Amino acid sequence: MGKAWRDLWKQPDAAMLLAGGEGERQVANVRVAVVALLLVTPVYREIFEPFNLENFWGLMVTFAAMAFALGVYLYLRRRIYRPWIGFLTSAFDGSLVSLALVIFMIVGGPYDAVNDKITFEVYYLVIMAMSLRQDRRICLVVGSFIVAHYAAMVIFVMTHYDVHALNAGRPWSGQFNTVDQWTRLILMGSAVFISYAYVARSQTLVNRAIRDPMTGLLNRGYFDTLFDYEIERARRYRQHFAVVVLDADHFKRINDNHGHAAGDAVLKVLARTLVAQLRESDVVVRFGGEEFVLLLHDTDAQMAFAKADALRQAVGKLVVGAPQHAIQFTLSAGLAVYPDDGSVAHVLLSRADQRLLQAKSGGRDRVVGRDVGS
Repeated sequence: MGKAWRDLWKQPDAAMLLAGGEGERQVANVRVAVVALLLVTPVYREIFEPFNLENFWGLMVTFAAMAFALGVYLYLRRRIYRPWIGFLTSAFDGSLVSLALVIFMIVGGPYDAVNDKITFEVYYLVIMAMSLRQDRRICLVVGSFIVAHYAAMVIFVMTHYDVHALNAGRPWSGQFNTVDQWTRLILMGSAVFISYAYVARSQTLVNRAIRDPMTGLLNRGYFDTLFDYEIERARRYRQHFAVVVLDADHFKRINDNHGHAAGDAVLKVLARTLVAQLRESDVVVRFGGEEFVLLLHDTDAQMAFAKADALRQAVGKLVVGAPQHAIQFTLSAGLAVYPDDGSVAHVLLSRADQRLLQAKSGGRDRVVGRDVGS
């Protein structure tokens, strides 16, 4: 239970963060289009119909929504996605709906809020859109936050107004029905649960598609997407990042002498060691066979060399298997740095691969970088 709870609140990994960023940008595009359409009705009423205070405040809220929508859209065009953006935009979207209903309550009366049949439905759009962020925390936290908004509104009406008198005095607003309001809350909660379940299922399917089944690392098929993302991030923030290509030395000899099961065990241990030695924000990919690729963000040539050499030393101390069949191995690595060694993915990868070959031809168990090697 404790591990499941910790996993729930853990920040999404690089793959899901990338998927969440793509979803956030989709939501940003749709938000601008939807709010623009929602502006049509209040603008038309403001121009062609007699002044109505409720319509005026509805227009103000919609204008605020448009300002927010454009701000988020422009921000995401220039910045990379972070989980806090998903929390902020989802919470703001839900709060804006609640604000509109509160204004209707103040200006038109309580039933204009709790019996609303247009603005209320936007809650469901907000809850559906949360799942596009690919973050279960957003679905759970912000979804509960939105349901609590409406529940507080219903409780306020029940405790501060004489609903029986209102039912008799304003029949055109509809009757206040406790069962109906309870049903609304149940449906909203169910939508939140479905959104959460969708993200959980989506993460499972995505991880199966993009991860190597043996080591659990990201696979080569997803590497190009991650590489392009890292280049875009470094370009926007004018940062360096390093590409490290490495593999286990004489791996074929391990398979031949100890069997393929032992070779698989070596790769699993190597994968765990790489992940343990790197930051959560760094990316480790099983590129194929015994070859791995690392993407180390915000890392210059000297830092990358130091990190790769520390990995080399850590791997050299590993012992795999039982004492009577102990396997020790080394690794060689070549690295390239953006933008010093190139600004295009295939150029950077090629440079790192060439330096890996230099490390192997130079005697193995070494790292070769732009100007340094050991």
